[in-house]
Amino acid sequence: MTDTPIIALYYREYDPMKRKMFLDQSIAAGEDEEANAVRKELWELRYGEPSEAGSGTRADGYLALWMAMEYSKDTAGKLFGLKRARKEIEKNLARLKFREMQEKSELHRELLYRECCHMVKTYMELCEKDKTYNTTLCGIVPISEKSAKSKLQKDVYTTAIVFPEEINMQEELEMITKAAREAYEAHFPGEGGL
Repeated sequence: MTDTPIIALYYREYDPMKRKMFLDQSIAAGEDEEANAVRKELWELRYGEPSEAGSGTRADGYLALWMAMEYSKDTAGKLFGLKRARKEIEKNLARLKFREMQEKSELHRELLYRECCHMVKTYMELCEKDKTYNTTLCGIVPISEKSAKSKLQKDVYTTAIVFPEEINMQEELEMITKAAREAYEAHFPGEGGL
């Protein structure tokens, strides 16, 4: 499936409301109605909750899922941590209707996968822009570009590949693992995969 110019913008944009604007433009133009109906459904699930940033903004449910994975990977090894981690991830997956979307149709699966790739790409780019992510010593000393890159690589690897195995949810999180590999290779071309 080739993207129309408007849909290409939709997948490059991070701001939920701007993404919705591009999607609405594409729908109004009568482009790819079936796929846009699925995109709209996924948008509603992903950005269904208002964000803490105030009215007119939306929280990103996919990034919330990623951050839950990110946070839980540190606690999974601790006593009772495994069970709690699984529960937290299952709760996030259920809220996003992750399994239902995969089971609906091939098109749903394909577009859900693209949202997963978009989520990982968003996460990596936010980390690169975040001053505190790329510093040590309480956010005072900047780390080198090379260290920042290996920190990000390690993060994505442990969150998307190691963690699902640790909590025995490889199957449920398989699409995210696959998306992380693809987004990673697109972000760091020619460096070998995760």
